[in-house]
Amino acid sequence: MVLFASVILSAFLINPPNVPGDSLKNKPVPVELIKIVEQVTKHSVKSNDVEIEIDGLLVDDTKTKAGKDFYDLFCNTWEAPFQAKSYSIIVSEKPFRLSNTIIAVSINDILVYQAILQPRQDILEAMTGEAIAITQEYLVNYEEIMKQINGDDLSGSGIY
Repeated sequence: MVLFASVILSAFLINPPNVPGDSLKNKPVPVELIKIVEQVTKHSVKSNDVEIEIDGLLVDDTKTKAGKDFYDLFCNTWEAPFQAKSYSIIVSEKPFRLSNTIIAVSINDILVYQAILQPRQDILEAMTGEAIAITQEYLVNYEEIMKQINGDDLSGSGIY
């Protein structure tokens, strides 16, 4: 918004070359426009909170067919809680023993669910339901968790 206002103001302040029929050459900058630009620059909101522009992003970092099936089930049944904001979910996979792998679900780089994934469809569906329930619960309680982590009892200088 500030950039837009400064571009408009600069259009009035720049002296264009002498072109016949130029209507902006002799017009002064309106006082109202100057006041608007000053108000916008004074009231610019500065926040320490970083907001993610793409909210609710689901990222697939799986390697096997079972991992891809887990991710597909997760995406097809996922519904974000109403109050959830500024988050991205990463479903990742690491090889384990034989045909088993370790599947992990992270929200904003915080691990919320991890389990050994087997390629059987019934176990895959059960684990997907469990992962979705835990992920949704984490997002619902995210604000409360952040208040507890950054609370008064944990702040201080560290000197007794």
